[in-house]
Amino acid sequence: MRLWVLPVLFLLLSIPFVSAQNGAAEAFIKSMSSGDYSYLRPYLSAQMQSAFPESKFRELRNSLIEKYGRITNISYAGSEGGYAYVKVNFEKAAVTFKLVMEGGKIYGIWIVGVSRSSKSGLTPQEAMMEALVRDNYSLAERYFSPLMKKVFTKALFERTRGMIIQSCGEIRGYSFERKEGDVYYYRLLCEKRSVTVTVTVKGGLIEGFHMGFPGFNFALPVLYPLIGALLAVLALWAYLRVIKFAELLLGMAVLLISLVVQSPIQAIPQLVGAGNLIFQIVWAGFIAAIVQEPLKYYFSRDKGLKEALYVGAGFGLAEGILTLGIAIVFGGMASPLAMLERFLVLMFHASTTLLFAYAYREGWGGKALGAMVLIHGVMDSLAAYWKVAPSLGLLATIYIITALTAGIVLFTLIGKAKNEVEEAKIVW
Repeated sequence: MRLWVLPVLFLLLSIPFVSAQNGAAEAFIKSMSSGDYSYLRPYLSAQMQSAFPESKFRELRNSLIEKYGRITNISYAGSEGGYAYVKVNFEKAAVTFKLVMEGGKIYGIWIVGVSRSSKSGLTPQEAMMEALVRDNYSLAERYFSPLMKKVFTKALFERTRGMIIQSCGEIRGYSFERKEGDVYYYRLLCEKRSVTVTVTVKGGLIEGFHMGFPGFNFALPVLYPLIGALLAVLALWAYLRVIKFAELLLGMAVLLISLVVQSPIQAIPQLVGAGNLIFQIVWAGFIAAIVQEPLKYYFSRDKGLKEALYVGAGFGLAEGILTLGIAIVFGGMASPLAMLERFLVLMFHASTTLLFAYAYREGWGGKALGAMVLIHGVMDSLAAYWKVAPSLGLLATIYIITALTAGIVLFTLIGKAKNEVEEAKIVW
């Protein structure tokens, strides 16, 4: 027999086998392309029909489309031994399937390769996670919605990532947990402990990012805000030589009342879809002022000057405790500047209630209330904007306004409070 006959004979004998592989691959291509399982069913072995029923097929196809976008093209990618390969091109990736063949039937279907084809090679939710791991803001930014771009700036991204590292150690990677509606749940794997994060994706754009820390955190940086508030109370006591505990508790209660009232009102722009960022910032800042200052005015207007001062101090102290509670539960950290901030804020609240009591007594309480609402609204609006676009200059401006307001009022009136003769103990 001549040597050229052997390859020809081999080719002729292999035609039925190749045709069977091509027939099964063609059926798989038709089913994946159309979503019709009936093309694939006749080519599945009995075991495979049981292990890979129509429900499983649809679940696999839908999950791939959800992750990588619509199917753009499907092609036969050749065969090797008892295997046939099919390449399915999606909008954002190319997925290679391996069909395990025997006797013209499919005994197994495996995904053996994923080649990304999007700009970053990632889905929006994966891009957000990769950005955190790689410290590369641009990976996620290209998927941000217009509002997300305004709110979650590069500076805020860096600050968030730094807080995670400070609390949990270096970021090592992430793992997907589950999906609920438009929200994807991940575990951010860090050196010391993991962090639960969620990424909200709508219409292919990232619309939200949140994180939560499991367990409790009692590290010293968490205590900075409370320490600052306590130092302010201590300073007031050192000058006045008296602490009004009843009024401190009253001030703390006033804060709780104000939070219950203002929080749903502040959320109105988001609920109705008002997307202007500046409007949302100013709204949140002035709603806080419009709710808090009248409440402080109401509960301090007819009190003695010392008592009124400690109503505001209690309000500020409660804010410090609230900040501590949030940090303990959610794992946030604070810098030493937080001590200065809480010190100034408590002095601001104490000065406002002192002013309210004095102005009410002198007959111009309404003017004092209006002035404090305006100043407080500006301060809180600037603070809200700082969370979006943090800068040292803006932070210094906020601190200066707070310190000047508290300083001028206390310098003018705290001496009157100290020298005031108490006529009777106030009961509330």
